[in-house]
Amino acid sequence: MSHPLRIALILPGFSRDADHWAIPALQNLAVHLAQAHDVTVFSLRYPAAGIYRFGGLTHVALGGGQRGGLYSLRLWQRAVRAIMQAHRQRPFHLLHAFWVDEPGLTAVLAAALIKRPVVASIGGGELVYFPDLNYGTQATRLRRTIIRVALNRATAVTAGSLYQLAQCRAHGVPAERLHLAPLGVDTDLFRPRPTPDWARPTLIQAASLIPVKEQVLLLDVMRRIKTANAKRLRAVPPIHLILAGDGPLKDDLQQLARQYGLAENITWPGKVAYPAMPGLYPQAHLYLQTSRHESQGVAVVEALACGLPVLGTAVGLLPTTAARPATNDPATLAAQIMDILADQKGYEQLREKARATAVNHYSLPHTTTAFNRIYQTVIG
Repeated sequence: MSHPLRIALILPGFSRDADHWAIPALQNLAVHLAQAHDVTVFSLRYPAAGIYRFGGLTHVALGGGQRGGLYSLRLWQRAVRAIMQAHRQRPFHLLHAFWVDEPGLTAVLAAALIKRPVVASIGGGELVYFPDLNYGTQATRLRRTIIRVALNRATAVTAGSLYQLAQCRAHGVPAERLHLAPLGVDTDLFRPRPTPDWARPTLIQAASLIPVKEQVLLLDVMRRIKTANAKRLRAVPPIHLILAGDGPLKDDLQQLARQYGLAENITWPGKVAYPAMPGLYPQAHLYLQTSRHESQGVAVVEALACGLPVLGTAVGLLPTTAARPATNDPATLAAQIMDILADQKGYEQLREKARATAVNHYSLPHTTTAFNRIYQTVIG
């Protein structure tokens, strides 16, 4: 057992209290770390400025909101001063930033002044840019510079998937500074329930309705399955989809669903509160990811923990966790889904494998241990 450390977590945003699930995966990690360490969270953008205490940790919120431009520079300076002030009161052993843009830059600037190591964790689209989707932090020269500085100055860089580690290597991060450290889920909270009724085979996706999630592909897969059923090519009952999430593309996606004749095959529950998610996944048989990019995909881990086999595109965790080879080809995905749902005995084996994957590789104790090992390495 390692000695307790004093850790500064630098994040874009964090929770006000235990019931405010701003970024659930990071709240779970921070609270779990606080069981063994002295953790202070510094949030740059939200919530409102103030000091919040819960779960054994202290949260210092800078309250920067959405303001950019020169205000961002002043915000980073304020954050550095706040970290230095807290360090003078009780010295930190290390600083840990999520993500590698504003938080990463803030961490390496503060670390240079207080002479402490930095762990920087990739958590989103920091290393990509897709012009057709207007997605990715590599879009502007300023953001590219911020990310390059953070990656170059960090003592260690972590990623939540082998896919993301490969992107880090492509951006020149040396292998000796790279660590695989996915975010975990509470596998006691997210757990299997009895298999849903086979008379209504159901898919689920939990994601914002935004371009990078590419739900157009998801609807194309559903359309192909419905067409195959209409032609009696497969012995699978009509398949239903739960598309949980909200976003600017909702109206367009609903219109496309009607165009494909899928209006009665899809439930749109909107944005589902985090405490309700453990009860949502078990309503489905399979989880389908259609994203163009995922650094990890926490929803995939939540689904696995609930015993759902996962299928989908070869980004984030899917290359190593999918029940069938990951692909972005809609015809292949449709065939994979129908093959799995046509074999109920084989499906139950996939359920057991999914649950075991979550418990053995992505449970909170497992993932927190991985971060603890990295912390010991950087302070060693």
